[in-house]
Amino acid sequence: MNASANLPAQRRELAPIEALKNIVARKSDDFKMVLPSHITVDKFQRTIATAALSNPKLLECDRQSLLIAAMKLAQDGLLPDGREAALVPFKTRVKEDNQWVDKWLVQPMPMAWGLRKKVLQSGEVISLQVGVVYAVEILEGHFIYEIGIDPPIRHRPKLDMTEEEMSDDNLVAAYSIARIRNGDDEPFWSVEVMRKAEVLKVRQMSQTGALGKTDRQGKPIPPKGPWVDWQPEMWKKTVLRRHTKVLPMSGDILDTLERDAAEEARAEGAARLLATEPDAPRALPPTREDIALANGADPDTGEIARDEEDEETARALDRQSEAAMERRDDYEEGPSDEQRGEQHNDTDQSPADDLIARIEAAAIIGDVLGLEQSYQNGGREMFETPDQDRIETAIAEAKRRLKGGK
Repeated sequence: MNASANLPAQRRELAPIEALKNIVARKSDDFKMVLPSHITVDKFQRTIATAALSNPKLLECDRQSLLIAAMKLAQDGLLPDGREAALVPFKTRVKEDNQWVDKWLVQPMPMAWGLRKKVLQSGEVISLQVGVVYAVEILEGHFIYEIGIDPPIRHRPKLDMTEEEMSDDNLVAAYSIARIRNGDDEPFWSVEVMRKAEVLKVRQMSQTGALGKTDRQGKPIPPKGPWVDWQPEMWKKTVLRRHTKVLPMSGDILDTLERDAAEEARAEGAARLLATEPDAPRALPPTREDIALANGADPDTGEIARDEEDEETARALDRQSEAAMERRDDYEEGPSDEQRGEQHNDTDQSPADDLIARIEAAAIIGDVLGLEQSYQNGGREMFETPDQDRIETAIAEAKRRLKGGK
């Protein structure tokens, strides 16, 4: 007989899923306070448990981050069912007890259907439809898009496509169609269409889903995350996000969409910004000669003129120079990117230049907010003061640009 069967129930070790259910159950009152009336607490809690069963990696994540992610979705009235939203695990590096360790956290990610639900809650948009188009549908005339008079777009989905025809590689476009109230007049249509190249440009902003990345040794870094697991949904979400820029919506919904974009960008950039320890070397330290010359050394001999009064200063300079040389050796023989847990960019840009480039390339304000949050919450100290000034200036300029110069 199993000895554990004789133990009192409270002393038996619960299975991870049961432990999660108990933790979520203890938050019932908190969920009840923020959930909309059409979603019961029991339904929301069951959906969380189902999400964990579908993706066991969630059971290995930090429980506090999982509860926070679930609470954010509850506030938005979205179920983490993979249709309206998802609870996405991601790995980052954090410093605990002066050591860098890998830690799994949870990110709330609204899906295209969830964003659609939020837009329709504004009351200004009567209907909203998003979809993707495959290459065979273009070839056989199932999708027509025209710039002109209503209706500018027609899509008759091909229902008998083969599995190969519906592969992610055969996606060619994404669209969003909205019908908008117009006071007492006839409602009007609004359409947004994105070509494959435009969607892939957005994907390349992702730190985990970008294509063609390599490490320092030239080995390819395989893409992962939602751009791999739910690519059609990410296409829909991308075109819908762009469409929301011209759709009439209430301020709270706009704030929610910007926050969602910021949270997503933070999770995408966390591994890159937080992987490097703040005291990791970023540039070659000055040599002994550099320090000496900077402090008044003879340009020919390299010797510093010393008298008895500044002898202690001279010894301090020597110690500083020796420490600099040790750091230089550490830099030249330091751990590889993979050993430090860093993702290596295959360009020659410095980390600061790379971050500034991503800030300047941001297409929506949420992307900038996400990069700013990651920078402020753990990445700032990895940069020297001049680079901090450059990064913060780039963030401010990007905010003005994306908010219409305000």
